[in-house]
Amino acid sequence: MSHVFLEMTMTLDGFTAAHGVSLEHPLGIDGERVHEWIRNSVFSGAVPQSSDAVVDTEPARIDREARERMFESTGAFVLGRRTFDVGEAAWGDAPVFEGRPCFVVTSREHEPVECGGSRFEFVTGGVREAVARASEAASAASVCIMGGARVARDAFAEQLVDEARLHLVPVLLGGGARLFPDAAEHRIELDPLSVAQGAKATHLRYRVVRSASPAVERRIE
Repeated sequence: MSHVFLEMTMTLDGFTAAHGVSLEHPLGIDGERVHEWIRNSVFSGAVPQSSDAVVDTEPARIDREARERMFESTGAFVLGRRTFDVGEAAWGDAPVFEGRPCFVVTSREHEPVECGGSRFEFVTGGVREAVARASEAASAASVCIMGGARVARDAFAEQLVDEARLHLVPVLLGGGARLFPDAAEHRIELDPLSVAQGAKATHLRYRVVRSASPAVERRIE
């Protein structure tokens, strides 16, 4: 199986999205602040056109490189159905996944969708099947699990994740979707690999230590 890494942004109080996720509010009400570092990094290499333009300082460059690193070795993506549903309209025909195939974990069958140069296939057999199919499509490249929080938790529980790349933003939401719940059946052990301080986020990389306990069945979206 391919190397599998998780790519998630979370707030200081542990949330990946605010309450009220919808088509109008893909990251919940007032949750767009969670991904401000990504939007900021898109323009960090541009030539300033005004005093308000983002300058490519060292911290801004760190944010930009953290965003770009997600695609360096990635051959396929895995995401949840809600992430797809709220993102589809916002993505439009933009090459959000740069032409890589995407596998959507869901409990509702759906015909494949072509969008932004990527093919989205809907997998009803759970996150393990989605990762297996993504691994096959990626060949020797990595598989990126990029949300939502439930799919990420299920992937951890199934011991499918080799590396966790967490982007910590200085935001307090007070509620919403948690990546790591207050109580979990299986403890997740992490080995630090690197840390880098960007302009809008702290970028953390961990190796996930596999336990000897068997995985359990998890709900799917």
